Amino acid sequence: MRVAYEDRVRSLETDVSARQRELKILSEVASKVHGEDEVQAILDIALEEILGRLGLHTAWIFIGDEKEHKLHLAASRGVSPIYLEEIERNGLGECLCPEVFWSGHRMQARNTTQCPRMPTIVEGLAEPVAHACIPLRFEKGSRGVLNVANRPGRLFTDDELRFLETLGHQIGLAVERARHLHAERVRNQEARAMAAITRAIGGSLDIPSILRAVVKTALELLSAERAYILLGSDPRKITVAQLGGPPHPELREGQVLDLTALDARLHRRCLGERATIKIDDSSTDSRANRALAERWQTPSALLVPFVAHDETLGLLAVTAAQPRQWAEEHVEVAEALAAQAAVAVENARLYEEARAALHELRNAQDRIIHNEKMAVLGTFASGLAHEVRNPLNSISLQLSVLERRIGRCEAALAGEMAELVDAIREEIRRLELLVEDFLLFSRTDRVQYRPARLEDIVGEVLNLMALEARASTVEMRHQTDGPLPRMRMDAEKMKQVVINLVRNAIEAMPAGGTVEVRTGMSDGRAQLVVSDTGPGLPAGVDVFQLFVTTKPKGTGLGLSIVQQIVLQHGGEIFAGRAPAGGARFTVAFPALPAEDTAAPQEATS
Repeated sequence: MRVAYEDRVRSLETDVSARQRELKILSEVASKVHGEDEVQAILDIALEEILGRLGLHTAWIFIGDEKEHKLHLAASRGVSPIYLEEIERNGLGECLCPEVFWSGHRMQARNTTQCPRMPTIVEGLAEPVAHACIPLRFEKGSRGVLNVANRPGRLFTDDELRFLETLGHQIGLAVERARHLHAERVRNQEARAMAAITRAIGGSLDIPSILRAVVKTALELLSAERAYILLGSDPRKITVAQLGGPPHPELREGQVLDLTALDARLHRRCLGERATIKIDDSSTDSRANRALAERWQTPSALLVPFVAHDETLGLLAVTAAQPRQWAEEHVEVAEALAAQAAVAVENARLYEEARAALHELRNAQDRIIHNEKMAVLGTFASGLAHEVRNPLNSISLQLSVLERRIGRCEAALAGEMAELVDAIREEIRRLELLVEDFLLFSRTDRVQYRPARLEDIVGEVLNLMALEARASTVEMRHQTDGPLPRMRMDAEKMKQVVINLVRNAIEAMPAGGTVEVRTGMSDGRAQLVVSDTGPGLPAGVDVFQLFVTTKPKGTGLGLSIVQQIVLQHGGEIFAGRAPAGGARFTVAFPALPAEDTAAPQEATS
């Protein structure tokens, strides 16, 4: 009887000691994981406490998601490197852990009967051992398995299994708390970043600035390697608008891509279906073009469309350097970024269109006002020229009579009078030139359109002015950047434009120099460029304004007439500085092929 009592006491003492040890383990685990928000650290702490306090050597934890039906090794102690390499390479294979994982029941296994993998799991295993499989339950369909290998030849008791279940529950709670803390931190970070990008792009109407902010934020929030934005809705012609991260193997900003030719099928699908595409691993995803993914170094990617006002504007691509499982929160962040960017880009585009329309309207108003002024000035100039011409003719006749009478005077007086007559005749010639310019200005509204070649007009003008150029030791050159089509123009008035520009260039170089006339196509328009090596144009002077001249005896009408003729042909003229330092005038107007040119036609404006 006494022996039985003593045995009972010793058994109770052993149980009490075991419960105290278990309580100590639970207390230590709880204390060490408190406030910890890294899941890996929690699992490592739990394994260290279990093995250290129980005097065991091997334990490991699998965690997985019910949706994927797949487990991965999350933490281990004392596990054979051979086994670690095997599951890394081939996965779990034939094992009891998936059964525990799906059923949620604990199981106990010996290597000789129930666990075919045991001989390879425990490092240095010399004889059969049993190990406990304890299910771990988490929120949102996530589960896990805690495995603890016992000493050789020994099984875990029911009390020990219940303790391990309690510890597993504690681990589950700690992991969930850590996940919540991590998610809250991520959400706070995302909220701050989204607020920052809202401020960055909310008031911006500059599309490049908006896209840079989106790419930068996407890289930060999604911890991605690269991000890029493609703008456009036609997959055969879409532009690389922004790149972020390391240099892309093939893409460059401003590059125009043909996604059809590239067989970028998922990019096309993203644009066509206006749907987010998630690629965790392009090497195993049958939807992906694996060759393109290898070339672009994108084993994993998120593709999110830009859609605003039911219009596809492009897409945002975020890529990772390694295969990666994109969580729902990653997709939500990327879609939020794309939505904000799409609205900002659309607003910027609408603003640019409105500003361009306003600019065009103002230009049209300016042209109408200018044409009205020119019409009034033309009428005035025509009347003034006719009124001045008759008195000038009379003065010239009377001056001729005066010259004959001076010849009968004595030599000294005749010489003095001849100088005065020469001065008067020079002023008469200047007035006659002014009258001719006025008459020319008054007739600029009458245009005869016929098919003509600009190169032929330039050649004719240069031949006509060859003597004038040689007299001033000026070299003239004609450069062509390719043939021009026959165009609808008034050849005589266009000749007037070229003569005026070339003559101005010659007169700007009294000591000699070079005049170059270049013709060719540029941006779909015919272009004429006249440049010289003279002193150039004074800064801040609009040389196309009426009566503005840089020549000592100029009338200030020549370039105004040139501008009026160019505008009548639907063109533009610009004055600037040549590379050599002289003046350069650039004339550009639409080139209408001969087959689209109507018969000779008169137009007035």
